[in-house]
This record gives sequence, structure tokens and C-alpha cells, in this order.
Amino acid sequence: MPIDRREFLKLASFAAGGLCLPVDPGWALPQSVPQRQGSAKKVVILGAGLAGLSAGWQLQAAGHDVTILEAQLHPGGRVHTIREGFSDDLYDEAGAGRIPNTHNLTLEWVNHFGLPLEPFYPTKLSEVTLLKGKRVITPVGKPIDMSQVPLDLTPNERKIGLSAFDEYYYGETMRKVGDAIRETWPPDLAPLADISMGEFLRRKGASPDAIHYMTFGFEGDAALDFIRDSYSHHTKTLSKIKGGNDRLPRAFAANLSNSIRYGCAVEHIERGKGRVRITYRREDVIDHVEGDAAICTIPYGVLRSIAVTPDWSPEKRKVIDNLYYGPVVRTSFQVSRRYWENEGLNGFGMSDKNFEVWHPTYGKPGRRGLLQAYVYEEYAHELDDMNDSDRIERMIGDMNEVHPGLRDYLETVIVKSWANDPWQKGAYVVYHPGQQEWYADICKPDGCVWFAGEHASPWPGWMQGALASGIKAAREINSAPSKTA
Repeated sequence: MPIDRREFLKLASFAAGGLCLPVDPGWALPQSVPQRQGSAKKVVILGAGLAGLSAGWQLQAAGHDVTILEAQLHPGGRVHTIREGFSDDLYDEAGAGRIPNTHNLTLEWVNHFGLPLEPFYPTKLSEVTLLKGKRVITPVGKPIDMSQVPLDLTPNERKIGLSAFDEYYYGETMRKVGDAIRETWPPDLAPLADISMGEFLRRKGASPDAIHYMTFGFEGDAALDFIRDSYSHHTKTLSKIKGGNDRLPRAFAANLSNSIRYGCAVEHIERGKGRVRITYRREDVIDHVEGDAAICTIPYGVLRSIAVTPDWSPEKRKVIDNLYYGPVVRTSFQVSRRYWENEGLNGFGMSDKNFEVWHPTYGKPGRRGLLQAYVYEEYAHELDDMNDSDRIERMIGDMNEVHPGLRDYLETVIVKSWANDPWQKGAYVVYHPGQQEWYADICKPDGCVWFAGEHASPWPGWMQGALASGIKAAREINSAPSKTA
């Protein structure tokens, strides 16, 4: 969520507070491989995203027989680096973009594969915040000049300044909540799951313009979910993998290549007593694979359309049919030169039309560069309803407001809509008020089928969640008696 995070870090130092709740013990997962319990099992994993790959790694290393079915022809799922379509070996992230320094499990695997990291955000030059059509330019490391802010704020809010809004309105609560979902919350935090973030901020006395600035499209998100997710953005550093974040799933997949079947779209899940049969389509050929257990990492927005016999339990069916996945449209612009640097800008920024502006080529050699608009929620829905040409024209206009001159240097535009992706149907789970009570049922196995993915984890929307959920499911299958697995 596009909060003025780096300025806020200097004021709040959330990660150093040490007041957040500990992660539930079942999710405290080291990287080490568990010793196999009993005889080897045959496990079918549905999906070769980070959840399926981490599960496959654990099970195969413990001596189990693993088959991974992946509908697409590449691994990674929503960890997707765009390389084709750009010149000069440029690349951009269409999916997972940032790694907080507090996500220890993700960093363990990055280190395991020897993948170098680099800062996500620059520490030099200035950024642009577009507010009601006005460009507010702010040097990195300095607060926004409130005399330039065209928002209708209370006198107290103008005194506080945009950079300190988060700390003033919910900093103390964030330090209590931490970055992970829990099945049970303390009495002072639990009610926040049943009200929206907009309502939470209104009760705190925030003005409508301040609420919009702090939430930028996520006003309807459950307050507890918004605050929990924001904690991960407010850590000391956010990094990315040098050369592209898809290097992480590709490193897993290189070690699991003999177990992965690409181009296999799951069509039917048959669950027996201690047995599972998965029917899938490859090209025009229908085939199947059987196992003692399955790990389903398919997003629930896709899974709800896949046949299953017998049907899921009523509790599982409810969350599969109703879990909400946020829409995201990522639009990448290749330009012949990084013209914004003439203004002393680093290419990053945000727009109150509900999108962030990223500069993936910041710090890279060469004149040619990329800008990306990261659009979410209602505006993403609006873009998804447009035809391709209208969508591109709209985004060119929006980006040109942030960095004027785009049309003069534009070479190509690439758009990725996650809601329109048939294998994903959305970017990440967003809990609305009253829905976080589904969390336990989302993660819970149903018969001989376990569930993994960012949606089935304490860290929805993050690589950490996908990795942790896959490892947890693999360990539970490893320790389960053969007759019940």
C-alpha cells in the first residue's frame, strides 16, 4: 500500500519496537529438511509457484516421491519477472516485488541459493507524489513540504505532516499487531478484524483526505489486515533479487526439474480414503496421477471452478467460494532515455488515483529505462474492464501526469492484469471486515489434501507466505501416518 514508508521509518522505527506478537509456533519454520517419518509417500503437488516448489523440495529431500503439476510452462506463479518484450536486457517485476528484512524465511532461501540482493528503493534524488493533479516533489529522506500539499486536512494534520500520519494514527497498534495473521488475537486487537481501515481511521479523527492518502484504495480492507500487512512495508529495508525475483523459483525448479510436469492444467480432484487421484489436461490429452496425498497451491479463485469428488467440507467450500483476491494491473513503460532524471528525480512516486510508481532500472547502466504503474483495487477493476488500447492510453496519460514527457520517449508498453490471468484470478488475498475468521479453515487440510500458497499462510501477499505454507504442508504430510495421509 503506497504509504510514505521511508519517511515514516525515520520517524517510527517500527521494526525496532519489538512489541509485536510472536508468530504462532506451527509457523516457526527453519530451512532444514525434516527426517522422513515411516515409509515414503507419493505426493502430488498442484502448482509450481513458491509454495509448491518449497513443499516439493522438503518432501523430495526427505525421500518421498513427488510429482508437481504446473499449468504454465514456467515456474514461479505470481513471482513473475517480465523479460520478453523489452530491449537491452531490461526486466521488470509483474508480481512479487519486495522482500522485507524481517522475512527471515525468504532471506534464508535467497541466501541458500546464493542470490545477491539489492535495495528496492533508492536513497538519492527526489520522488513525486501526485495529489489532486498537483505534483509534489520531495527529496528522499526529507518530509513533504506541507505548503505544497493540496489536501483538505485538519490544522492538526497539517502540523503533523503527511510523513508522520501512519505513526500518529496507527503506529502503536501496528507495533502490537506485527506482520503475521494469528488464529487468536488479544481482546484489544480482535475487534479490528470486523471494521474497515477507513472506519478505524475515522474513529481516530482522520479527515477524508488523510484517510485516502493513508489507504489509497484499501479503505475497505479490514483494519487488522491492513495494519498487519503495513508492518512488512515499514521494516528497515526492502530488497529485491538482483537479476529478477524469478531467480528464486527458478533455483528451486532447477533442482526439481525431473518432478515437474509443465503444461498440465488440473481438471478434477478425486479424494479417497488415504488416496488422491488428480486428472489433468496437457495439450488435448487427458491424463491422471495418483498419490497418497496432495498439496493444492492453486489460488481459491481458480480452485472454485475445478471439479472435486467428494466435495470439500462445508467450511472449506465456503472459503474457496468466497475468499477475495485483490485485482492488480502492472503497466510497464520502456523509454529511450530516463528523462525524469533531468528534474533530479529517481523515478519513484505515487498517485492518488491509487497506484504506485516504480523505477525498475534505477541504478542500472544505460540510458534506456523502465517505469511501472502498480495499480490496485477499484482502479484496477476499471482498467480490467477496458479494451487493450483504451487501457494503455489511460495508463500513458496517468503516468505522464507523474512524469511529464513520457509520450516523447515511449518505446513500448507491457500490461499484466492478475485478475484476468486464468491461472491466478487475482494478485493476493485481501481480508474484508468479518472475513479473517476464515483463516483457520483456509489453511486446514481436507482429508488427504493439504493447502498451501500465500492465501493459506500468515503472510498473504508475500513470498514468505508462499514458502512457509509449502514447507508446513510438506512437514505435516511427512509426519502423518501413511494410512491417513
